[in-house]
Amino acid sequence: MTYLVENLSTTFYSYTDTGVDPLKTAHGVYITVHGHFYQPPRENPYLDRIERQPSAHPFHNWNERIHHECYRANAFARIYNDRGEVIKIVNNYEYLSFNIGATLMSWMQSHDPEVYQRILAADQKSCQRLNGHGNAIAQVYNHIILPLANKQDKYTQIRWGKADFQHRFGRDPEGMWLAETAIDLATVTALIDEGIKFTILAPSQALRCRPFPSDHDPHPQWHAVAGGQIDPTRPYRCYIPDGRYLDIFFYDGPISRDMGFNDVLASSDFLVGRLGQAIKGDHRPSQLISVATDGETFGHHKQGTEKCLSYAFTESFPKNGWTVTNFAHYLSICPPTWEVELKPVTAWSCVHGVNRWQDDCGCGGGGNYQQKWRKPLRESLNWLRDELIKVYEIQGREFFRDPWQTRDDYIAVILDRSPDAIEHFLALHQSRTLSKSEKIDALRLLEMQRQALLMFTSCGWFFEEISRPEGTQILRYAGRALELAGEVA
Repeated sequence: MTYLVENLSTTFYSYTDTGVDPLKTAHGVYITVHGHFYQPPRENPYLDRIERQPSAHPFHNWNERIHHECYRANAFARIYNDRGEVIKIVNNYEYLSFNIGATLMSWMQSHDPEVYQRILAADQKSCQRLNGHGNAIAQVYNHIILPLANKQDKYTQIRWGKADFQHRFGRDPEGMWLAETAIDLATVTALIDEGIKFTILAPSQALRCRPFPSDHDPHPQWHAVAGGQIDPTRPYRCYIPDGRYLDIFFYDGPISRDMGFNDVLASSDFLVGRLGQAIKGDHRPSQLISVATDGETFGHHKQGTEKCLSYAFTESFPKNGWTVTNFAHYLSICPPTWEVELKPVTAWSCVHGVNRWQDDCGCGGGGNYQQKWRKPLRESLNWLRDELIKVYEIQGREFFRDPWQTRDDYIAVILDRSPDAIEHFLALHQSRTLSKSEKIDALRLLEMQRQALLMFTSCGWFFEEISRPEGTQILRYAGRALELAGEVA
């Protein structure tokens, strides 16, 4: 197998050695490693601060511990020589395709501005290297399972995610990461409506695909790929009934699993060998070998693996003639020539659609635990959300010209809570001049809605037991939303 990998690498290296610039023309082998960096919001809803978490010892809380092991480690990844001496420090974010949850970025900005700025700078450098297409993509704001959200929440999550991204990275996002890659037709439509060009899914989420019609073949046959057989080396186009579309990348499932659960990241040689096995030797002009996994794999779940990435990005991949890219850049030089249809409702971590976040489907279970609590938890929070909508609409009409547009724009206050920013925001949205006490009530209503969104953070249902920190945290948000409602209505 080593010979095969080397042989294929040499073949594709000859393609990139023909004078063609692979950054401008799709030619040869491209590699994209995507990290989904995310932590659930852990702040006390009254204090907006994370309290001490003893299980994260010796750190104050789990954000701090994972940051030390992963986020900072990847911003300063070390390359050693054979004597154990540091010979180079690499910012892996310059080469990783990545999304970082808005709530995590907010925490990082406050607690380690050096790493925060290094991530922003890495995106700028990737833009310069890849013809204006940066490594960072946006994420739905606080990791809500969009197929289970109502229409208003679905759009607010996307709009807040976009606005947070624009505020931090200084550009519009081309792609967006969906919580648990959970998707359905309504979610596809919402992404298109909000100007998102592409998303990233698991191969198991595709139903069938076919090449675009052509003069040679005006009615191409559909290929069934429901068992995860879709070819992940090319982008696809997903059409909705009105003719608009969202482009989709499917990551390589087997390699992505191996990164998380086997020893592929033990050394750059292992990683190169495993990626090389996915290269198709049919001499197509170009192909993308892409993998996606939780970003915390790189240093937290697998200690020290940021060193493997740094050496692979800067030494091993170039030696094989492979071009390190991101999804947006590859899409710009190699647009889809195939169409895909998705299964109706899917996610990457549940084989039962999205039942992991609403029912006792068995996913995420373990030991003597059962998940019969998931359904009543979902139903109870849905009921609370709908009751809070009544409060918001009735009371909000007293203060705002358009209560739902005001909620969408409230991300500006979340990002900047200075008195001047709040006054400017209220001046834009108030239906009349508000008194001081009315301004306080108006902000209570908006905070009530923010807490109502936070209470749907997916982690609350993800694990085996409701009393874990994730389950209790979303109930704290629900309690805070209830209290705020009682203060204004």
